[in-house]
Amino acid sequence: MSPKPRKSVAALSGPKSSPARSTRSKSKPDSDIAEHDDSPKSSSGRLTRSRAKAIEQVGNRTVEESAGVSSNKKKRRIEEETAGESPATGAPEGHGTLASRPLPPTHPPPTPRVRKSSCIVRLEVARLQKLTLRRDKKDDPSTAAALPTPSDKNMVLGMSRSIVRVSSPPSEGKLISPRTGFVISWDGATKRAMIVTLSTYFKKKPHEPQPELWVHLPDKSIVQGRLIFVNRHYSLAILEITSDLPLQVPTFGSAAKYGQEILALSRDENMSLVARRGAITWSDGSLMWRNHYMFLDCDVPEGGEGGPVVDYCGSIIAVVYRDGPCAAIISISIIHALYEMWEQFSCVARPVFDMDLKSVELASFSLREELSLKHNIEGGFIVEHIANDSALENLGVRRGDVIFFEDKCGTMLPEIEDYLLHLGRRYLGEKRSMVLKLEVHDIEGTCKETITLPLEFKVSSGKVA
Repeated sequence: MSPKPRKSVAALSGPKSSPARSTRSKSKPDSDIAEHDDSPKSSSGRLTRSRAKAIEQVGNRTVEESAGVSSNKKKRRIEEETAGESPATGAPEGHGTLASRPLPPTHPPPTPRVRKSSCIVRLEVARLQKLTLRRDKKDDPSTAAALPTPSDKNMVLGMSRSIVRVSSPPSEGKLISPRTGFVISWDGATKRAMIVTLSTYFKKKPHEPQPELWVHLPDKSIVQGRLIFVNRHYSLAILEITSDLPLQVPTFGSAAKYGQEILALSRDENMSLVARRGAITWSDGSLMWRNHYMFLDCDVPEGGEGGPVVDYCGSIIAVVYRDGPCAAIISISIIHALYEMWEQFSCVARPVFDMDLKSVELASFSLREELSLKHNIEGGFIVEHIANDSALENLGVRRGDVIFFEDKCGTMLPEIEDYLLHLGRRYLGEKRSMVLKLEVHDIEGTCKETITLPLEFKVSSGKVA
């Protein structure tokens, strides 16, 4: 059999295209698609169903390749950044310089919400309330008005470790009303302090045990106070405490003076220092043979009894005896005399002097004019009341008389009280009898006489049984 003739390359390539076909090929409407895909071309060049499916598959493959390239680039970038980090990056917090610390994220990821118990919520609310109160804590208006300048605040702040609050524990009931006290002695070695405060009748009956007293310190800690001295005439008490908080003995002045501008200090129920600004009025008064009171023109808040009255230099010049409007005070000179006498002799002595007096210098102007024109009296003391059947009454002293002390011991009642305590100290030291000479003027008549009063002393140990 003879071999078949081989076809030429032109014959294998297919029939020649027509001119119309050639024109279409030149315009190449599908040539761009054909160049970018591997799909088989239809013989006619039309977009058939099979060819559209093939184009779709090619497009999906292209998107996946593009995503793969982007992912690879991101991985390479992360690896480069990781490789470039310093080995100290993972070091514990606190190492390196301040600038090397990582910055906190601008928007930290939200923490997952965890349902908290009601107890935890209440504790958090209470803590936030305390923080808010501490941040927004303000003085009461009267204290803010009393301490307007930084120097005033610094002066009172310097006395913070000297002022305490005294109360009775709940187990004792309302044995005493809360009051203020101040440090009069402090021993840093033994951590013991002496506290002066105002006393009331601490014991209901003589056979009852000594009551327990609480002393609230400036840091709001509470220690037990032991009552070691009480004086009924002046209503003063001294307590002994042991304190881990270092306390401070304040500066003491010599004596209170009429017309002097003052600050009355006390501690409220929150242990905050409370201040009232005022002055000592030009008036005197006595009650039940007690001629040593002076008065303020300001209101001392409740709990201010026993609190210090200081001058504008920060020195204590008096103690509040009665709070409220027109508060009564006792000069610090009287308290010093009592304390020094008790320290030296373990007791206090005072002459029995059963009269209520009033200074002529502080009397009304009309009365002073009458005394000056009719009786030539410019000073002395008017007898307001006198005890029945007393030694003075038996010597002829009557209500309304004007008396003068022969020793020229002063023209104001607090000065007379200082003089009587001076006589008491002399009596304890010398142990001898004494007399007091008085010049008595009868302003209802013309009688004037000098009398000699034998002094009887009342000695009190101040011990609490």
